[in-house]
Amino acid sequence: MDIWLIRHGETDWNVSGRVQGWTDIPLNQTGRAQAQKLASYLEGIPFRQIYASDLSRALNTARAIAEKTGTPISTTRRLREQYFGQAEGLLREEKERRFPNGIPGAETPQDVEERIRQFLTDLVATPVPGRVILATHGGVVRAALRWLGLQNEPIDNTSITCLKYEGGAFRITAINATPHLSTPISLPTGSRMDISQHG
Repeated sequence: MDIWLIRHGETDWNVSGRVQGWTDIPLNQTGRAQAQKLASYLEGIPFRQIYASDLSRALNTARAIAEKTGTPISTTRRLREQYFGQAEGLLREEKERRFPNGIPGAETPQDVEERIRQFLTDLVATPVPGRVILATHGGVVRAALRWLGLQNEPIDNTSITCLKYEGGAFRITAINATPHLSTPISLPTGSRMDISQHG
């Protein structure tokens, strides 16, 4: 089973460096263009299902892909970005200054890691051959990678990070791939995947 984790397209708050979390900030013009480029790139690749965060920046990225690929979408709050509570809307530097000891009531990185671990575990509980997309957020993709042993990986807007589940284990096959944006593909050491071959 192949699982492609896709980060949403760009938003104005991405550009300004503001903390988004669960605040429902829409794609900006660049983000919509990125989503369309990604969708065109994925056209013709068979996907069994798209699971999308219910926040519009991820859901509308998923909808662009669905229109090109004909793949059904189901939404879930389990793929939402990390919840930052009172820090949402702040510049990142301001967040660090105002909440040096953590944000009251917010999710921790460990909370998000557990959330995506449980989602992935449930997803493969009865593995079905084929390829699925998780249209989600940078923090969720990084949390999945942390769970699998990789720390602090950059995850760009509309990038593709690929996992393969076989033999009862997950394997990372691509990280932060953006061939639709004509940027290099980053692969973890020892992995093999040319995403252009739609593996």
